[in-house]
Amino acid sequence: MAKTYSVVVGAVLLLVGIIGFIAGPQGMMGMVFTTPHNLIHILSGIIGLYCGLAGGGKNAGAYAKIFGVVYTIIAIAGFAGWQGAMAGMELHLSANYNVIHLIVGIAGLAAGFLGAGAGKAAGAGA
Repeated sequence: MAKTYSVVVGAVLLLVGIIGFIAGPQGMMGMVFTTPHNLIHILSGIIGLYCGLAGGGKNAGAYAKIFGVVYTIIAIAGFAGWQGAMAGMELHLSANYNVIHLIVGIAGLAAGFLGAGAGKAAGAGA
């Protein structure tokens, strides 16, 4: 479950980061694409693909857990009014981003924590 999450989310984040540069700062679907935000998506995507594919996906669980926590926190902060200003960068997080970040975060938590428990339980009965 974590390996699938890492590969799928990694690929989508990489693609979104690339599309962000193509679409430009005017964005699309109510989302503004800034260079820092695009770079964060590209880096997150590359890390996800690496964790999901390298070494048989042995790092996928850690990726799912860490990014699940991070994206969930970002979503909660966004719903509380944070627009993504940090370290001099303005990410322009909108309600659309908050919903997407929450979905990605919860899916990561489920894949990282529930997926790991399900795999151990299945292996224990063998």
